Amino acid sequence: MGTLFLIRHGQASYGEADYDRLSVRGQEQARALGRWLTSAKIDEVYSGPLRRQVQTVSFATEAATALGTTLPAPTELPEMAEYPAFEMLKHFVPRLVELDAKFSAIESGPTPRLLDEAFHTILARWASDEWHVEGLERVSEFVARVRGGLTRMLGAARAGARIACVTSAGPIGVAVGLTFGIPDARMVRTSIVIRNASITELRFRTQDFARSAAYKPEQVSLVTFNLTSHLTDEQHTER
Repeated sequence: MGTLFLIRHGQASYGEADYDRLSVRGQEQARALGRWLTSAKIDEVYSGPLRRQVQTVSFATEAATALGTTLPAPTELPEMAEYPAFEMLKHFVPRLVELDAKFSAIESGPTPRLLDEAFHTILARWASDEWHVEGLERVSEFVARVRGGLTRMLGAARAGARIACVTSAGPIGVAVGLTFGIPDARMVRTSIVIRNASITELRFRTQDFARSAAYKPEQVSLVTFNLTSHLTDEQHTER
């Protein structure tokens, strides 16, 4: 059996113009992750292409190295990027304002609470495929993309391999959802509760994936979900 640790990146710079980089707390979370990885006996490391994902690997690697553990050099996997959240907001906020006039304040004086409500409303409409626009990745395409990335990782794994992949909440929700065969919208819904720098562990039969180009959810089992015991109480964040 092989093991895949799906790790959400550390906290990004939420509420700032340049969101896609780790906050100070996100850097602390990534270092804590690196200390956890020193005892995880990792054979392969993968990362999504987003800066917050890549930075998480970098800070984790530094922390592990400081404790005398050399982690494998990461392989970038574009399929493990997050769903197009900012593009959704760009395209769907006008439609949201038509639905409820209170969201017009997003352009003039947005509050964190209003932004959160707007995003979750838009995400739910996108995840159920109610709202879509040409050129924007649809939920079915997002799920297929992540499924392809998982297939690539597991198909390349040696027997008994232990793999770490730093990604985002959305792809982790998809991986868990594929394991249980739930609808796309529920996969996205599952991702909402995934904490920063958390660890979700899957076990898979390496020989079955090595012989097939297709993802086989029946050969994957969920062991742990959203583990954060490696973080201090002050380091727990969900966004």
